[in-house]
Amino acid sequence: MTPHLDDTTRSQRWRLAALFGLVLLGFALAAWQPLALAEIIEWGQEFAQHPAAVPMLITVQALLLALALPGTLLLWMVAPFFNPLAATLILTTGSTLGALGAYGISAWLGQAWRPDAQGGKLKRLLSQQSDFLTQLALRVFPGFPHSVVNYTAGALRLTLPRFVLAAVIGLGIKWAVYASAVHGLVQAGLGEDNLDASALAPLFIIAVLLLLGRYVRHRLKY
Repeated sequence: MTPHLDDTTRSQRWRLAALFGLVLLGFALAAWQPLALAEIIEWGQEFAQHPAAVPMLITVQALLLALALPGTLLLWMVAPFFNPLAATLILTTGSTLGALGAYGISAWLGQAWRPDAQGGKLKRLLSQQSDFLTQLALRVFPGFPHSVVNYTAGALRLTLPRFVLAAVIGLGIKWAVYASAVHGLVQAGLGEDNLDASALAPLFIIAVLLLLGRYVRHRLKY
């Protein structure tokens, strides 16, 4: 008989399935090209050069994450149109500000915030183990929803400097890998770069992070 899967396991599998689905969708769109990829990139690059583009993208991502909405979707609005370094800085700034906003909201709500089953597990984990390395792992490895981490940290009133430092470093590492992967695939799709080892390396790193994330979740009993 197949063992019963709890809600957290199902949620993690759905997220992995969604990630791979997006990758497959990207390859399908690149092959089919209902809109010319070059035209989309040209439009995006024109938007990226507007003086208000970067502040707007950072603000939108910060607001989404502060309200526990999927701010990570901004990856697809940033990485294809900015070089990996600029994209990493934009995404890290927006997500860190969003983390601070969520922390403040949760701290203000106090006991009024009622986490779901997944949030309850993370709350128990961080109430027992909230050192810098643990918080860093929650940021770097897939499988730990950032909104849940942010709100749990605020509810527990974790040390703010440690929380911010782990967010900046961890999110910076993750965004650097993801931005490089998306940018490399887009450039290869445009024919400007070959799909060589340098373009495939970030995808390999993402796969390693996914595997390590499962191991870390097991070690942290999450």
